[in-house]
Parts: sequence; structure tokens; C-alpha cells
Amino acid sequence: MQRMGVILILLAFIYYPSTIFSQEKLSPEEQKRKELNEKFDTYKIRYKTEFSVDNSIDFLKKPKDTEPKGDYTVAKVPPTVKLQIVPNLEPEYFPEGEAYMVCWANWAYMTRSEDNRFFFSVGDHRGSGCQINLYEYSPARDIVHKVLDVDELLGWTRYSYTDGKIHGHMGIMPDGTLWAATHYGVPPDSTWWANGYRGSWLLSYNINTHEAKNYGVPMIGSNLPCFTVDTERGRLVASGAYNMVMCWDCIEKKVRYAGHPPEGWNMWHRSMLLDEETGKMWSVDSYDKDNVIFMSFDPEYNKFVRYEASPPKNPYSGERSLTRGHTERPAMDGWFYWATWNGTLFKFKPEGPDGLPVTELVGTTWDEGRDVLQIGLSPKGRYIYFYPKGDAPIVQYDVKTGKRKALCWLQDYYFEKYGYWMDHVYGMDISKNGDFLVICQNGAFKGRDDAFGHPSLIVVEIPEEERQE
Repeated sequence: MQRMGVILILLAFIYYPSTIFSQEKLSPEEQKRKELNEKFDTYKIRYKTEFSVDNSIDFLKKPKDTEPKGDYTVAKVPPTVKLQIVPNLEPEYFPEGEAYMVCWANWAYMTRSEDNRFFFSVGDHRGSGCQINLYEYSPARDIVHKVLDVDELLGWTRYSYTDGKIHGHMGIMPDGTLWAATHYGVPPDSTWWANGYRGSWLLSYNINTHEAKNYGVPMIGSNLPCFTVDTERGRLVASGAYNMVMCWDCIEKKVRYAGHPPEGWNMWHRSMLLDEETGKMWSVDSYDKDNVIFMSFDPEYNKFVRYEASPPKNPYSGERSLTRGHTERPAMDGWFYWATWNGTLFKFKPEGPDGLPVTELVGTTWDEGRDVLQIGLSPKGRYIYFYPKGDAPIVQYDVKTGKRKALCWLQDYYFEKYGYWMDHVYGMDISKNGDFLVICQNGAFKGRDDAFGHPSLIVVEIPEEERQE
């Protein structure tokens, strides 16, 4: 009987870590966070299972004591905004011994299916026994729910050395199969490799049949922080943290390419643009931060090309920077729109008249430049949307007129009403009809300037008057 009790406890450790966590002493940082949550979350929206809905003229007020630089207008009609703290963040707090930025957070892009459902991921970012959840937001049902325990699918236990998040751009094939790869939250050291860690995992989940599959570690010894899926040709291309590139055949279920780019080139592992017309993946060579130049990878021939062309410099700082968010297809003017890490916004054509990439400076995302990871494009291609870091508004850029519009400022409103401080948007996509934005927003109930611990899903309904195409 005693032996059976021991076995049951061990199984609980492996399969029900939240139960064990709840019985352990919290770290001092987590105990403090728990106390702050109780102080600031006066509406207890952490535990609500439906959206909190707001519509206020205050959304159109810029933050106090700020005067943004550059030309812009402010929307005349405020949007209706719905917010829900992402569910199933279990455990909510973590015990002593858990290292490196323990928190639930989103680090990746938002993905929309053809039938207008949205998929995103949240992980607790730990370096041992991480938990990652895959979520679906269904506008038709107006619910956010967890559809997959990634850690359970991949066979991770509390004591496994594991990745801490999904970091790239998940893609959905025509048959409904979503593809994703994991990435570490804690940089692996020799202890990890000695105890079985081999690199990033690859997985799939069918959004229609709910069948999930574990494809193991497709590229031993590397990680996959950046990946993009060509759903037309069935190819997932990833650039790794150790200067490696992998191409996975989503149809044949095998590796098409795994290796290093030639001549010491380093394909940047934070941004990758797919040119659907050619199937080529575009990024920049990040080896020399002072000499950022474009490079491409053609999965059809496993061919890399580097070009003597660079992203434009920031008009305020005069500095060039590595690439970040971009539109997934060209806008109505025939250009992709791409941003850099220092907030420079520019137009991009993979192949100009001479067959070389062409760029044209647009300006900055906001102020002197704010980071943007994902850019949405309206159905007819007239408007691009992005949510820069910090106290910036959600921005609508009109491709036709070249004007920026602030659709709403949310940070102060939600902090003052709900005690929820939001920042660091990584995932944002637009609805199929262009009438609302879906955002995975990192945020917390800990006071100002601390935005990790309780990520939320935000739905911003764009007034029809503000989006005439």
C-alpha cells in the first residue's frame, strides 16, 4: 500500500504538475506578484471566462504629457474593445527553484484560418518542464479556449529540459493542419545536452479534426525561433539560433534541407517574409549588425542568395536595423510593408526591374520608431495595421494617402479601470473581412511598466467609418 502511494505521488508530479506546484512554497518574486495581483485586479478579471467589453471616448485620448512625433490623425469614432485574460494559466504562480523569467506570456505571431478562426500560443517560459498551450479564438462563438497541451503532446515532464515557448509564425495548410515549432526560453547549457535535450520540437495540430502529432526534433543541435509556413507548397522554413536553416516538407513529412548558409552568412532568426509568388523566403544577413543586407532562401533548390541591398535607415537616428514585422502579401500598391527593430517602416519588393530587391522608406511605426512584430493588411490592401511597443496607439496606415491614423490608445485606460498594465504585443492579425483586429497582448496586474504574467486576448472592432476601402 505504501509503495502504491509513492507511485501515485510520482505520477502526480509527472502528469499533474499544477497540483504539486500549488502545495510548494512560492519564490519570493512570485509571492510578491501574487500580492500585487490581489491589489490591482479589483474586478478579478483574471478568472473571468468571458470578455470584458468597453467602448469609450477615452480610447481616443493620447497618453498624458506626450506629444508623438510625425504626422498623424486620430480616429473620430472609438472602437469597441473586448478583453479576456487568457484561460488555463495553471499554475498561476511558481515555486522556488524555477529560474529565468518565470511567467506566462506570448512570444509569437497570431494565425488566422480561412474560416476566420484565430490561433495563438502561450508558454510559462521556464527552462525545465515548461508548459505551452495552443489556443483558438472563435469569433462566431465569441470564446477563447485551449485546444492543445503542447508539452503533453511532446511528452515533456516537470523535470525535462525543454523549450519554453512557440516563437515563430504558425501556418495552416488547406486541410486544416497547423504547423509549429518550439523554441527555448532559457539558453541551453552543457547540462541540458548531457541530460537529453536535442533542440527544438516540431508538431502539428489539425484545427478541424483536432488530431495532433509530435514530429520530434527535426534538426538535432539547433533551435527554431523563427519559422514561416508556405501553405500553398507545404513547406516550413526555419532559421535557427545557431546559424542554421531548416526546410520541412509538410506534405511528405520529411526534412528537405538542414544546414548552414554558405560563406558564413547568417540568416536572421527574428523575421522571415514569404513571397508567395515565387516561394522564396526573405530575411537579412545578421552577421554584421552594421551592414544589414537582404538574403533569400529558395526551398525549391535549397539555394541561398545575398544581395547588395539593405533596409532603409531610421530617419531620426540615421541607423540601420534588423527586420521585424511585415505584411503577408503585397498591399494594393504592389509593395510588401516591412518594419525594422528600431521602428523604421519601409516598402519592399523582392524583385525590381533588374531582378534585385527594392526598398522605399515610408517613415517610422510611431514616434522615432517602435518595435512591431506583426503587421495586418486589410482585405483590399488599402490599410495596414500594427500595434507598436509601449504607450503607442494601434495604428492604421493608409497605403493610398500615406497617412497614419491612431485608432485607439488602450494602455492607460485598462490600467486605470482594471489595474491591468499591457505592453509587448507580438501577435496581431486582422479578420477576413477587415472589421476587427485580434491581438495577444502581454500584460500584468503588478503596477506600471511590468507587463508579463497574465497575457490577454484583445479584440478591437474597427468602426466602419474608419476603414472605408
